[in-house]
Amino acid sequence: MKTRVKVLGAAVLVAVLGGVGCAGTKEAARDVEAAVPGLSQKREGVVTDVDKDAYRIAVKAVDDPSAPEAWFVLTPDTKLERDGQLVTWDDLDEGTPVRVSFEPATGPEKAHKVEILTGNKADEVKQKAEHLGG
Repeated sequence: MKTRVKVLGAAVLVAVLGGVGCAGTKEAARDVEAAVPGLSQKREGVVTDVDKDAYRIAVKAVDDPSAPEAWFVLTPDTKLERDGQLVTWDDLDEGTPVRVSFEPATGPEKAHKVEILTGNKADEVKQKAEHLGG
């Protein structure tokens, strides 16, 4: 029975990925991640609040203007990085462009990784945020 479920699950993923060939691989991966509970998702945006006492940050997504800001809980296992190097809470401030990898949850999302964006990607996220009024 377990083998049948695994084969069926793999077939569904192949069908989903195969059916969105025009969307591109990044978009297809996001669609699959969003559709399957328990898989990590990503959000790019700008930090709007830092609560160091509760170990959480608020991020306003720049790709979905209608989405409210989301709170992410950072645990001791959460990686904070900039250009592949570990950083600390002191590097997270309001207005910092970030990419958060998280697992969806009721209430604040549990962040696995917070990447502080730099260079062109940071500029792109900041420009999108400015157009949103952030």
